[in-house]
Amino acid sequence: MSAPSPTVSALRSLLAARFPEKTRRSSCGVPAGIRQVDDALGGGLPAGRLTELVSATPSSGGQTIIASLLAATQAARQRIALVDGSDGFAPEAVPADLLRHLVWVRCRGPEHAFAVADILVRDGNYAAIVLDLRGCPERALRRTPASTWYRLQRAAEGGSVAMLVQTQAAIVPAVPWRLVLGTPFSMSQATEPRQSVADRLGVQADRSHEQAIEEMAG
Repeated sequence: MSAPSPTVSALRSLLAARFPEKTRRSSCGVPAGIRQVDDALGGGLPAGRLTELVSATPSSGGQTIIASLLAATQAARQRIALVDGSDGFAPEAVPADLLRHLVWVRCRGPEHAFAVADILVRDGNYAAIVLDLRGCPERALRRTPASTWYRLQRAAEGGSVAMLVQTQAAIVPAVPWRLVLGTPFSMSQATEPRQSVADRLGVQADRSHEQAIEEMAG
């Protein structure tokens, strides 16, 4: 296994200095703040698990999901991290006060993003981590070794962190919860209030909450 890059090592040192003691949290999950998403997941993003959210186009609502999650975690006084695999997050589209509890890591591609996500999920100071791989080359993502996903799943397993993996196509192996965002929004809807847009999100659950529980128990 190769040595961590200087950037990843610096991130590990920064986290250790900023958060010397880990905050204890309930492991019941993190509401996303969008009814369709929370209902599909049985109440919110499950703690200790990876959840995949597939949005095939930039206008499917992926940014709306992040904004709602920022609002929900802020209201609950929780920290959230965004691992931005292709530097595609648009902070100017989110109210500035929703960014104060966010750690945003702008990455140089999938390999860097996976390394950072692995550090953050083990850090234990976040209620939710978003690993946003939208915009990364799909060919490169499909070449990601299964062991990389397995390591990330094992790091999250049993912990208090809920991890949301945003993709443009279903790529996360053996994920218990996969949601697919439906019909893209039109340009005219871009100026509407965030909650109004969120209320009309089309969310399809490839696996229901009940099916996931039965599979994990079996």
